[in-house]
Amino acid sequence: MSSDYFAVLVLDASCMLAAAMMLRSWRRRHTRPPLVAAGFILVLAAAASVLVLAIGINYRLVVGPTLIVALLVILHTARHERRLEAMPTTAAHAASRRTR
Repeated sequence: MSSDYFAVLVLDASCMLAAAMMLRSWRRRHTRPPLVAAGFILVLAAAASVLVLAIGINYRLVVGPTLIVALLVILHTARHERRLEAMPTTAAHAASRRTR
């Protein structure tokens, strides 16, 4: 039983760190994907905690897939942000047209 608590505690800590990283990214860029990813990661960690602690599902069936899904969310958000940075905004695009 103590290994269940420890595994869920480590999962929750890693998800909170990942959400903090996403919120930091959101604060810098003011784009929506990191904010959505942070919320999704926190909900995912809470759902995993409920499954293991309240329902009693074996932590090995929950913690690994939850961590993998959280990592995939982070990778997808980073890829989406890079696509957004590569696309010129309309104001910057209009300013570059004026200087030509």
